[in-house]
Amino acid sequence: MKKDIHPHYDTCKVSCACGNSFETRSTVSEVKVAVCNVCHPYYTGKKGRIVSEAGRLEKFRKKYEGINYGQRKTGDD
Repeated sequence: MKKDIHPHYDTCKVSCACGNSFETRSTVSEVKVAVCNVCHPYYTGKKGRIVSEAGRLEKFRKKYEGINYGQRKTGDD
């Protein structure tokens, strides 16, 4: 390996929005994530978070329905 061209690979603290934190190794010293294995619906068996995301999508679509951003109209519109 060539010297002085590779990034420094050291321990890294990962912090989740739920409050969970753990250490791993990375080229950065700290990583912040929104979802981890403690709060992810797949691992917890709870599906409440997926419903809230769907609600946000519907809210976005309702807010911006009818706005044309220069797209061409298709025959089925």
